[in-house]
Amino acid sequence: MRRIRRVTGAVAVLFIAGVALLPHALAQTKWDPQSARELYGARCAVCHGAGGAGDGPVGLALSGKPSNWKVGGGRLKDLSDQEIYELIARGGKAVGKSVAMPAHPDFSEAQLWNLVAYARSLIGGASVPVGQIAQAPKRASPAEGTIRWGSALDWSIALTIGISAVILACILVSLIVYRGRQTEGGALWLHLLSLGIFPLFLLVVSNFAVLEYAKEERFCGACHLTMKPYIDDMHDAKSTSMAAFHFQHRSAPDSECYSCHANYGVHGTFEAKMTGLRDVYRYVTRTYHLPLKMRVPFENALCLKCHNGAKRYIAHDIHLKLSDFLRAEQIMCAGCHKPAHAIPKPGRAGGPGEVA
Repeated sequence: MRRIRRVTGAVAVLFIAGVALLPHALAQTKWDPQSARELYGARCAVCHGAGGAGDGPVGLALSGKPSNWKVGGGRLKDLSDQEIYELIARGGKAVGKSVAMPAHPDFSEAQLWNLVAYARSLIGGASVPVGQIAQAPKRASPAEGTIRWGSALDWSIALTIGISAVILACILVSLIVYRGRQTEGGALWLHLLSLGIFPLFLLVVSNFAVLEYAKEERFCGACHLTMKPYIDDMHDAKSTSMAAFHFQHRSAPDSECYSCHANYGVHGTFEAKMTGLRDVYRYVTRTYHLPLKMRVPFENALCLKCHNGAKRYIAHDIHLKLSDFLRAEQIMCAGCHKPAHAIPKPGRAGGPGEVA
């Protein structure tokens, strides 16, 4: 009996130890740190540096700079593998750490554990080749596996397809079931639904879907001849432009272009749509000129609608001292914070419809 108890106790101890060491074992044995090198270089090195020294171009600009993992492990040594996993996946704010650490909902479980293992390996002095941090991968779209169903845009697209299908079904029923009897009561009700009531709903829902979709970054990138350099800049992990900084920190996920270039409120939305229609016309008719230029200077209101009152904004005394001048547009935000976009200059002047 004692022998059975001893065996049972030993098994229990081993089980508890195995559970406690499971996250560490997953990161160190099951997952491959080297497979995360490219991902780290594209999405992490911009802040944490190629070798984990906290010397990335964005990290150096932060008030609370990332710690140097190469010197005694930095703050990384105080975290368990599971805590690092949660920090990468959910972001610093969600786990009581630095708010500058963004969440990464588009990373798979394997990618997260590989990054945990790779971050641990950097304590030993590993490094990512400079070439690997040159280009960040495009953020996964819904079609590429990121779950984003449930937004107003998703529902409006689904309703547009559904209402259109119902209208076609009503028309087919009228033609087949009431063939030769189009003036009967049942046929008239079908006509009213398919040609009157449902189209009214479709008009509202489909226009909402189009207007919402036009806010997304992928819509802006559809005009590839003119917008490709701007989209490439936003995805470039080495870019120091304002567009790249806001995009890679997910300041306005999927609608970064619209959030910065459309003024606040109904009037701003309408004005942005009218400007967009004019731009589409110039793109289709190839009457645009490169390089692209804004019709009017970039207003401070477009920056302040998000940044005014934000913790990181008011942390800089200069913003508070100049607040009246900034609101009066006497000093421009874009005068200090630049470049807005890091776009290569064309080799020669581009004519209408030409890519220089």
